[in-house]
Amino acid sequence: MPSSTLSRRALVPFAVALGLVAVLLLLPVPGSLSVVGTRWLADLGAGLPHVELVSEAGLVALAAATAGAMLFVVLRRPERRLPVVIAALGVVVAYAASEGAKLLFAEPRPCTRWPSAGECPPAGDWSLPSNHATLAFGAVVVIAVALGRAWVVWAALALASLVAVGRVVQGVHYVHDVALGAAFGVIITGALALAAGAVAARRARPAPTS
Repeated sequence: MPSSTLSRRALVPFAVALGLVAVLLLLPVPGSLSVVGTRWLADLGAGLPHVELVSEAGLVALAAATAGAMLFVVLRRPERRLPVVIAALGVVVAYAASEGAKLLFAEPRPCTRWPSAGECPPAGDWSLPSNHATLAFGAVVVIAVALGRAWVVWAALALASLVAVGRVVQGVHYVHDVALGAAFGVIITGALALAAGAVAARRARPAPTS
């Protein structure tokens, strides 16, 4: 994310999120941390009515917040327009990368192994990574670049985490699916926003006088 638009305090949530993602993806335990956690959360979700609505509602809320943040930038923060637009395009790129990774890994969903609270997607609709998590955490980057306030980033990150956990509770993703999706959303979207921020800063720099 562009350092010119984000303070160190606003970067802390992303450092925490990526640290947790690394733990979930890399820390081995007997029986696999991801599989054990997924089974526990899916069993928990089996007793919750309409649990499948949690992730969908959270994603809609993040989409609305992203649109509002972008509108704010258009109206009030012209210096952030380029990074925000590129960050929004980055979400699209991250989603496309997530779709490509699904075809590469071709991992069956956990709901093909045990009962789930939600409807199990058909065969060929692969599990790894989670598109919902990719979109949710990519949206957090856009919101962060647009508004640049730590408390807003924390709030958006909490909502994105709810979207991700909701997919596991629903039984349609493993923990490592949503962890990798979150990494796609933050890293790909953030990298493009960072590049755009550098370009915007270079354009704003006064030309050297002869």
